[in-house]
Amino acid sequence: MTIRAVTASFAAVVAASALAAPVAAAPKAKKPPAAIEILNKRAVALTSFELAGEDGKPVAALAKPIAGGKKAMVRLARAKGCEFVARWQFEDAGDEAQVNLCHDPRIVLTD
Repeated sequence: MTIRAVTASFAAVVAASALAAPVAAAPKAKKPPAAIEILNKRAVALTSFELAGEDGKPVAALAKPIAGGKKAMVRLARAKGCEFVARWQFEDAGDEAQVNLCHDPRIVLTD
């Protein structure tokens, strides 16, 4: 066998294996959870909590205050994507933060 024949055979094997390789599927879009857990690790009550989507529309809200050391489940309505803005108010202070809920559907609020 000549070098040309070996090179041609090798090229044919490489091309055939590339054609036979499965096509990688596009990654699936991650879905947000149906509900999230809010854990209040502070001593004071969490009086309000709201979760808004990237468009600014609320997708979840706390129905009643959560006492210090307690937790509650909140359902998400018409949520899309993974990124949300969480806004909360305690008896003594409030704040907001960007959260990704596709990796962990739990929000822990601490001092």
